[in-house]
Amino acid sequence: MTLTWLYTIIVLCATTIGAITGLGGGVIIKPLFDLLGADTATVIGFYSSVAVFTMCLVSIYK
Repeated sequence: MTLTWLYTIIVLCATTIGAITGLGGGVIIKPLFDLLGADTATVIGFYSSVAVFTMCLVSIYK
């Protein structure tokens, strides 16, 4: 449960920083998830992809 909240905080911070600086959020998300080391590289890649895809959908909607 705690890991889910930590992932959520990382994604929200990464997307905010990415939007401000013009970088993609995935550039920040994947290394931080790797740093935690709680999941395999495949799962981390999936989480990062879903976060970036969601950011893309929100941007298109706006």
